[in-house]
Amino acid sequence: MKPKVKASRLENELANFFWGKGFAVVRGPSSGAGVTKRYAPDLVAIKDGKILVIEVKSKVKDSPLYISSSQILGLEEFAKRASGIPIIAYKSNRNNFKFHFLDKLELTGNSFKIEKPEDGIDYESLIKLIFK
Repeated sequence: MKPKVKASRLENELANFFWGKGFAVVRGPSSGAGVTKRYAPDLVAIKDGKILVIEVKSKVKDSPLYISSSQILGLEEFAKRASGIPIIAYKSNRNNFKFHFLDKLELTGNSFKIEKPEDGIDYESLIKLIFK
């Protein structure tokens, strides 16, 4: 499967999942492709006044995940402007989505790293932390 097709499929899968949990969800129309002047997140999910600004990532094998600094800084800036919570959603081939807050990322020069992206928190834990 082409990377762009796989990314779109995963973004739609997660959007449908959040929609099914009662969130209003918008998938970024450009989500990364061709946006030069501003950052567009993959998803924005809103419920009960909470705004989740989500970047979706995936890998075939569970190994460290590297994300460019510009993408993380864009995610942070968008979340700040929206009064939202920036989140990385990760999915490998054999697991459900796992979620990571940006404070768990490690700076590695020109990128950020999540050492074990498969060890993120599950949906129920994410919701408990956000709606506490």
